[in-house]
Amino acid sequence: MSIVVGLTGQTGAGKTTVSKILKEQKISVIDADQVARTVVDTGTQCLSDLALEFSISILNHDGTLNREKMAELVFSDREKLKRLNKIIFPYILKEISQKIEALKKEGKPLIVLDAPTLIESGAYRMCDKVISVLAPENERINRIVMRDRISYDAAQKRVNSQHPDSFYIEKSQYLIHNTGDLRDLRIQTLDVLNKLGHMPSVQQ
Repeated sequence: MSIVVGLTGQTGAGKTTVSKILKEQKISVIDADQVARTVVDTGTQCLSDLALEFSISILNHDGTLNREKMAELVFSDREKLKRLNKIIFPYILKEISQKIEALKKEGKPLIVLDAPTLIESGAYRMCDKVISVLAPENERINRIVMRDRISYDAAQKRVNSQHPDSFYIEKSQYLIHNTGDLRDLRIQTLDVLNKLGHMPSVQQ
């Protein structure tokens, strides 16, 4: 029987690094961000719905989604972010559900759903357990600045649009605290795998 585990956390907390460690352990990981990019491909119903809601100004000249424009709109306005999520989440959930079922049919013992909005989207309901990755706010802001090459203020807006630690603590069975020490992060991740009944390989 397959166990489905949700992996989430605040932006800049280090969830992507944890996901990479899981993949190194040969765990099947579904990347919700990749699914989200797929559902807004040119010509999809989801992209049409977004253009109707936010105007064609969110589209590039070739009809693709202007992700920077979309991010600028929603990360500075919580109501617009809610409207975006209301449109896109059903499409993402349907695709994720299909991927989970396919992996279950393959007999995968552990399936991880890597999703930044795991809880907000309702995707956590597909999961048996939830892991949240947390990190100090200032460290998250600095990582976002370096990762996305945006200003400190823009990164601060993204962080402010996120839930506090308490939200993730309440919704999760397992917590991983990222202090910036990669070895410690790996140890915590492998420890969670062990608690889930998956014997990790000794890899430092």
